[in-house]
Amino acid sequence: MTRVLACTILAAVVAAPAAAQQMPNPKEISGVPLPAADVPAGSVSVRVVRGAFTNNVTSHPVELTIDGKKTTKTTDDQGRVLVSGLKPGTTLRAATVVDGERIESQEITIGASGFRVVLVGADPEAEKRAAEDKALAEGPAVKGAVVFGPESRVIAELADDRLNIFYVLDVLNTARTPIDTGGPLVIDLPHDARSASLMQGSSFQATLTAGRITVTGPFSPGTTSVQVGYELPYDGPVAHVEQVWPAPLEQVTVLVTQTGGLDLQSPQITNKQAGSDQGQNLLLGSGPPLPAGRPLAIDISGLPYHATWPRNVALLLSACVLSAGLWAGFGPGSRRRVA
Repeated sequence: MTRVLACTILAAVVAAPAAAQQMPNPKEISGVPLPAADVPAGSVSVRVVRGAFTNNVTSHPVELTIDGKKTTKTTDDQGRVLVSGLKPGTTLRAATVVDGERIESQEITIGASGFRVVLVGADPEAEKRAAEDKALAEGPAVKGAVVFGPESRVIAELADDRLNIFYVLDVLNTARTPIDTGGPLVIDLPHDARSASLMQGSSFQATLTAGRITVTGPFSPGTTSVQVGYELPYDGPVAHVEQVWPAPLEQVTVLVTQTGGLDLQSPQITNKQAGSDQGQNLLLGSGPPLPAGRPLAIDISGLPYHATWPRNVALLLSACVLSAGLWAGFGPGSRRRVA
């Protein structure tokens, strides 16, 4: 299970450019000094924003306390104030007032690197919308549809000559209210799937019975996690997986751990990338959105298997020898000798 979780994280990193990765919550780092390689040593960059990094507070006074002495600077058109030429050991604290709220940084001690610090004021409009979102999320469900979000993926892993398949699914509701889809989402696993089970992290709304996953609504705003694993038997170098989804897939993502040089083919995959994680070679396949009801077909090749023809030939020869012996012992010639 540890390897699967590592693969899941790696797939998320490979699939999304660094610029698109989720930014930290500004409030969580407000006033916290962070060493920055792109800020010269002996310098501190102070940025003032209102609510989000996209909402800079420009032409705004910032109070700087340097070794106990106070001075004031004004933010530029990017909401920043730069203090430079500070000697190692100098202490600095930054503060400002945004919409009547005083915001202060932690004390910064100058060392061998530069620092960045952001002072985050409250955004009344954002707080109002957050309160509205909370009220709507706790309200009654409305008729609507959900999708399997872009972080959903299929993972194939070979362990001890067993092919394990995992579905890591995010049922995504982009509305601000709970959604009633008119019935549960039902996923029938492949008929030859063995030892299927829901994994830790799945929502209580998901159940698995006799190879059928049932996810009941209503679905809250955001994501509902469903994670399932099963063993897929195979009798040759290629295993075929075909899965029909009850809701659209926003993006096809398939991850294969390349134990023994496994490969991946699918008509729904338009791009393949190789990578590695902790010495494990990985193959990531991705493709465009897939409508509900259209199967995702995957061929996993390069599987280790033992040819069955030698055993079959041996069994056939044994059967021939046995038949010849029976014929010699109980056939017409044997009866004539007895007579």
